[in-house]
Amino acid sequence: MDSVTMVGVGPCTPSAFLEGNDRSNTSFGTDLQSNLKNYMDWLDEKPNELVIYIAFGSYAEIPNQLMKEIAQGLLKNGRPFLWVIRKGKKGGKSEENLRCKEELEKQGKIVTWCSQVEVLHHPSLGCFLTHCGWNSTLESLVSGMPIVACPLWNDQLCNAKLIQDVLKIGVRVSVNDEGIVEKDDLGRCIDVVMKGEEYRKNAKKWKDLAKEAMKENGSSNMNLQAYVKEILLGHS
Repeated sequence: MDSVTMVGVGPCTPSAFLEGNDRSNTSFGTDLQSNLKNYMDWLDEKPNELVIYIAFGSYAEIPNQLMKEIAQGLLKNGRPFLWVIRKGKKGGKSEENLRCKEELEKQGKIVTWCSQVEVLHHPSLGCFLTHCGWNSTLESLVSGMPIVACPLWNDQLCNAKLIQDVLKIGVRVSVNDEGIVEKDDLGRCIDVVMKGEEYRKNAKKWKDLAKEAMKENGSSNMNLQAYVKEILLGHS
């Protein structure tokens, strides 16, 4: 990378969640699912740091076996959860494949969409079970949210290693000899992260550093200004 000029800017998440400015409007982008906002009311009713949040991004398809293991792991764990299960590609709802859906809905809440950054900042959340896509990883970092890492493919594997071994804000689930994540290990990892003060302490450290970087005299802001000046000088 010696031949490439790198400019450190970010994290690229909505400033309302980073800079401590006006938080009256934390809706961003095109909110096409506002009718599903009742999940926030549900979160408001839960004690602090108790809810498990599960989401696997806007692209990845969760294998049926993994969905089954997650469901059984959640039931065995017993904590309340908010689980985002997107509609299938053909318009059908993926959660219909869950045989224990009725039992799950007594314990937690299943939705087809949510405002993830807003949810990650909610005080009721205790951990984030994620596929470790980079957007989700970054959003969890700036929210100070510990992670249970369940990577599926590509960069998610590297991100999971970063989460566990470098940033030290969570643990990665293991797989059996057949490459399948099992409910018992999912439950174990959730317990480890939810009870691990060190993970929460590290997550808060990275959250604070992200906020510092985005302040007026922070590294991200200064780097961006320097880059703009360089571009303007090049065209003068």
